[in-house]
Amino acid sequence: MGGRKRIAYPQYISLLGLVLILCIVAGYMYLLHIGAAQQLLMSIRNLGLFGIVAGILIQAIVNVLPVPGEFTSIALMEIYGPLWGGVYSWIGGVTGAVGGLYTTKWIAKPVFGKMAEPYLHRMDEFIANREAAGLLAIRFVPFVPYHLVNYAAGLLSVNLWAFVWTTGLGILPYTVAMSGIFAGLREGSSIWGAAGGTIFALIAGGGWLAKKIKNKSAAAPGGKRRESE
Repeated sequence: MGGRKRIAYPQYISLLGLVLILCIVAGYMYLLHIGAAQQLLMSIRNLGLFGIVAGILIQAIVNVLPVPGEFTSIALMEIYGPLWGGVYSWIGGVTGAVGGLYTTKWIAKPVFGKMAEPYLHRMDEFIANREAAGLLAIRFVPFVPYHLVNYAAGLLSVNLWAFVWTTGLGILPYTVAMSGIFAGLREGSSIWGAAGGTIFALIAGGGWLAKKIKNKSAAAPGGKRRESE
Protein backbone atom coordinates (compact mmCIF):
# COMPACT_ATOMS: atom_id res chain seq x y z
CA MET A 1 0.00 0.00 0.00
CA GLY A 2 2.84 2.42 0.87
CA GLY A 3 4.39 1.78 -2.55
CA ARG A 4 1.12 2.57 -4.31
CA LYS A 5 0.77 5.85 -2.41
CA ARG A 6 4.27 6.93 -3.37
CA ILE A 7 3.40 6.34 -7.03
CA ALA A 8 -0.05 7.96 -6.87
CA TYR A 9 0.99 11.11 -4.97
CA PRO A 10 3.17 12.61 -7.75
CA GLN A 11 0.44 11.79 -10.25
CA TYR A 12 -2.14 13.74 -8.24
CA ILE A 13 0.26 16.69 -8.02
CA SER A 14 0.85 16.44 -11.78
CA LEU A 15 -2.88 16.37 -12.53
CA LEU A 16 -3.35 19.39 -10.28
CA GLY A 17 -0.55 21.16 -12.14
CA LEU A 18 -2.12 20.35 -15.52
CA VAL A 19 -5.49 21.72 -14.37
CA LEU A 20 -3.73 24.89 -13.18
CA ILE A 21 -1.99 25.27 -16.55
CA LEU A 22 -5.32 24.87 -18.38
CA CYS A 23 -6.81 27.59 -16.15
CA ILE A 24 -3.86 29.92 -16.91
CA VAL A 25 -4.24 29.25 -20.65
CA ALA A 26 -7.99 29.99 -20.47
CA GLY A 27 -7.31 33.18 -18.48
CA TYR A 28 -4.66 34.33 -20.95
CA MET A 29 -6.91 33.72 -23.94
CA TYR A 30 -9.73 35.64 -22.21
CA LEU A 31 -7.42 38.60 -21.47
CA LEU A 32 -6.35 38.59 -25.12
CA HIS A 33 -9.98 38.53 -26.22
CA ILE A 34 -11.00 41.57 -24.11
CA GLY A 35 -7.79 43.49 -24.90
CA ALA A 36 -6.52 43.54 -21.30
CA ALA A 37 -3.40 41.53 -22.18
CA GLN A 38 -2.36 44.18 -24.71
CA GLN A 39 -2.84 46.98 -22.18
CA LEU A 40 -0.93 45.07 -19.49
CA LEU A 41 2.02 44.43 -21.79
CA MET A 42 2.13 48.02 -23.02
CA SER A 43 2.26 49.24 -19.41
CA ILE A 44 5.91 48.09 -19.15
CA ARG A 45 6.97 50.72 -21.71
CA ASN A 46 8.11 53.28 -19.12
CA LEU A 47 9.58 50.91 -16.53
CA GLY A 48 13.15 50.96 -17.84
CA LEU A 49 15.25 47.89 -17.04
CA PHE A 50 12.47 46.40 -14.92
CA GLY A 51 10.16 46.65 -17.93
CA ILE A 52 12.67 44.82 -20.14
CA VAL A 53 12.98 42.00 -17.58
CA ALA A 54 9.19 41.88 -17.20
CA GLY A 55 8.74 41.72 -20.98
CA ILE A 56 11.21 38.85 -21.32
CA LEU A 57 9.50 36.99 -18.45
CA ILE A 58 6.06 37.49 -20.01
CA GLN A 59 7.37 36.19 -23.36
CA ALA A 60 8.94 33.20 -21.58
CA ILE A 61 5.76 32.35 -19.66
CA VAL A 62 3.64 32.60 -22.82
CA ASN A 63 6.12 30.31 -24.60
CA VAL A 64 5.84 27.72 -21.83
CA LEU A 65 2.08 27.53 -22.40
CA PRO A 66 0.54 25.91 -25.50
CA VAL A 67 -0.56 29.28 -26.90
CA PRO A 68 0.84 31.41 -29.76
CA GLY A 69 3.68 33.67 -28.63
CA GLU A 70 3.68 35.96 -31.68
CA PHE A 71 1.45 38.56 -30.03
CA THR A 72 3.98 39.09 -27.23
CA SER A 73 6.85 39.23 -29.73
CA ILE A 74 5.11 41.93 -31.77
CA ALA A 75 4.27 43.89 -28.61
CA LEU A 76 7.93 43.83 -27.53
CA MET A 77 8.95 45.12 -30.98
CA GLU A 78 6.28 47.80 -30.72
CA ILE A 79 7.73 48.94 -27.38
CA TYR A 80 11.48 48.51 -27.91
CA GLY A 81 11.79 48.59 -31.71
CA PRO A 82 12.41 45.76 -34.20
CA LEU A 83 16.04 45.18 -33.13
CA TRP A 84 15.90 45.13 -29.33
CA GLY A 85 12.31 43.91 -29.27
CA GLY A 86 13.45 40.98 -31.42
CA VAL A 87 16.41 40.32 -29.10
CA TYR A 88 14.17 40.32 -26.00
CA SER A 89 11.65 38.11 -27.78
CA TRP A 90 14.43 35.67 -28.73
CA ILE A 91 15.70 35.53 -25.11
CA GLY A 92 12.14 34.90 -23.93
CA GLY A 93 11.75 32.19 -26.58
CA VAL A 94 14.85 30.31 -25.41
CA THR A 95 13.90 30.74 -21.73
CA GLY A 96 10.33 29.64 -22.43
CA ALA A 97 11.58 26.54 -24.27
CA VAL A 98 13.59 25.51 -21.19
CA GLY A 99 10.54 26.26 -19.04
CA GLY A 100 8.37 24.10 -21.30
CA LEU A 101 10.90 21.26 -21.04
CA TYR A 102 10.93 21.32 -17.23
CA THR A 103 7.18 21.87 -16.94
CA THR A 104 6.66 18.71 -19.00
CA LYS A 105 9.31 16.80 -17.06
CA TRP A 106 7.89 17.73 -13.66
CA ILE A 107 4.14 17.91 -14.36
CA ALA A 108 3.17 15.96 -17.50
CA LYS A 109 5.74 13.14 -17.51
CA PRO A 110 4.50 11.38 -14.33
CA VAL A 111 1.02 11.13 -15.91
CA PHE A 112 1.63 10.82 -19.66
CA GLY A 113 5.23 9.58 -19.86
CA LYS A 114 4.39 5.90 -20.43
CA MET A 115 1.55 6.66 -22.84
CA ALA A 116 3.76 8.94 -24.95
CA GLU A 117 6.69 6.50 -25.23
CA PRO A 118 5.49 4.71 -28.42
CA TYR A 119 4.91 8.03 -30.21
CA LEU A 120 8.28 9.50 -29.20
CA HIS A 121 10.36 6.39 -29.92
CA ARG A 122 11.54 7.51 -33.36
CA MET A 123 12.33 11.02 -32.16
CA ASP A 124 14.25 9.60 -29.19
CA GLU A 125 16.23 7.34 -31.52
CA PHE A 126 16.91 10.22 -33.92
CA ILE A 127 18.25 12.46 -31.12
CA ALA A 128 20.21 9.66 -29.44
CA ASN A 129 22.02 8.77 -32.69
CA ARG A 130 22.84 12.36 -33.64
CA GLU A 131 22.87 14.09 -30.22
CA ALA A 132 22.97 17.93 -30.59
CA ALA A 133 22.85 17.68 -34.39
CA GLY A 134 19.57 15.77 -34.08
CA LEU A 135 18.04 18.45 -31.83
CA LEU A 136 19.17 21.18 -34.21
CA ALA A 137 17.76 19.33 -37.22
CA ILE A 138 14.38 19.01 -35.50
CA ARG A 139 14.42 22.75 -34.67
CA PHE A 140 15.01 23.58 -38.32
CA VAL A 141 12.17 21.36 -39.57
CA PRO A 142 9.46 24.01 -40.13
CA PHE A 143 6.42 21.73 -39.78
CA VAL A 144 7.49 20.54 -36.30
CA PRO A 145 5.89 23.07 -33.89
CA TYR A 146 8.07 24.95 -31.38
CA HIS A 147 5.99 23.82 -28.38
CA LEU A 148 5.94 20.18 -29.50
CA VAL A 149 9.76 20.03 -29.51
CA ASN A 150 9.90 21.55 -26.00
CA TYR A 151 7.32 19.16 -24.58
CA ALA A 152 8.82 16.11 -26.31
CA ALA A 153 12.28 17.02 -24.95
CA GLY A 154 10.77 17.10 -21.46
CA LEU A 155 9.48 13.55 -21.92
CA LEU A 156 12.84 12.34 -23.27
CA SER A 157 16.35 12.43 -21.83
CA VAL A 158 18.13 15.26 -23.61
CA ASN A 159 21.26 17.19 -22.71
CA LEU A 160 20.15 20.58 -21.32
CA TRP A 161 22.99 22.62 -22.81
CA ALA A 162 22.51 21.03 -26.23
CA PHE A 163 18.79 21.79 -25.98
CA VAL A 164 19.46 25.45 -25.07
CA TRP A 165 21.92 26.28 -27.85
CA THR A 166 20.05 24.37 -30.56
CA THR A 167 16.84 26.15 -29.54
CA GLY A 168 18.59 29.53 -29.65
CA LEU A 169 19.99 28.83 -33.11
CA GLY A 170 16.84 27.11 -34.36
CA ILE A 171 14.40 29.94 -33.54
CA LEU A 172 16.78 32.70 -34.67
CA PRO A 173 15.74 32.77 -38.38
CA TYR A 174 12.05 33.11 -37.48
CA THR A 175 12.83 35.90 -34.98
CA VAL A 176 14.95 37.77 -37.56
CA ALA A 177 12.16 37.36 -40.13
CA MET A 178 9.57 38.78 -37.72
CA SER A 179 11.82 41.72 -36.82
CA GLY A 180 12.49 42.46 -40.49
CA ILE A 181 8.82 42.32 -41.47
CA PHE A 182 7.92 44.52 -38.49
CA ALA A 183 10.60 47.05 -39.47
CA GLY A 184 9.22 47.10 -43.01
CA LEU A 185 5.56 47.47 -42.07
CA ARG A 186 5.76 49.76 -39.03
CA GLU A 187 8.93 51.76 -39.64
CA GLY A 188 8.94 51.90 -43.43
CA SER A 189 12.30 50.15 -43.85
CA SER A 190 11.99 48.53 -47.26
CA ILE A 191 15.40 46.80 -47.01
CA TRP A 192 14.66 45.14 -43.67
CA GLY A 193 11.10 44.41 -44.74
CA ALA A 194 12.33 42.66 -47.89
CA ALA A 195 14.98 40.77 -45.90
CA GLY A 196 12.40 39.62 -43.33
CA GLY A 197 9.93 38.63 -46.05
CA THR A 198 12.63 36.68 -47.90
CA ILE A 199 13.66 34.78 -44.75
CA PHE A 200 10.02 34.03 -43.95
CA ALA A 201 9.42 32.81 -47.53
CA LEU A 202 12.49 30.57 -47.28
CA ILE A 203 11.24 29.12 -43.98
CA ALA A 204 7.76 28.51 -45.44
CA GLY A 205 9.24 27.11 -48.68
CA GLY A 206 11.56 24.83 -46.74
CA GLY A 207 8.61 23.54 -44.72
CA TRP A 208 6.57 22.89 -47.86
CA LEU A 209 9.48 21.13 -49.58
CA ALA A 210 10.31 19.00 -46.53
CA LYS A 211 6.65 17.98 -46.19
CA LYS A 212 6.45 17.12 -49.89
CA ILE A 213 9.60 14.97 -49.68
CA LYS A 214 8.25 13.24 -46.58
CA ASN A 215 4.89 12.51 -48.23
CA LYS A 216 6.60 11.24 -51.38
CA SER A 217 8.85 8.98 -49.30
CA ALA A 218 5.86 7.60 -47.39
CA ALA A 219 3.94 6.99 -50.64
CA ALA A 220 6.86 5.20 -52.31
CA PRO A 221 6.65 1.37 -52.59
CA GLY A 222 7.88 -0.14 -49.36
CA GLY A 223 7.97 3.29 -47.65
CA LYS A 224 5.62 2.33 -44.86
CA ARG A 225 7.44 -0.91 -44.31
CA ARG A 226 10.80 0.87 -43.97
CA GLU A 227 9.30 3.33 -41.50
CA SER A 228 7.96 0.56 -39.30
CA GLU A 229 11.37 -1.11 -39.35
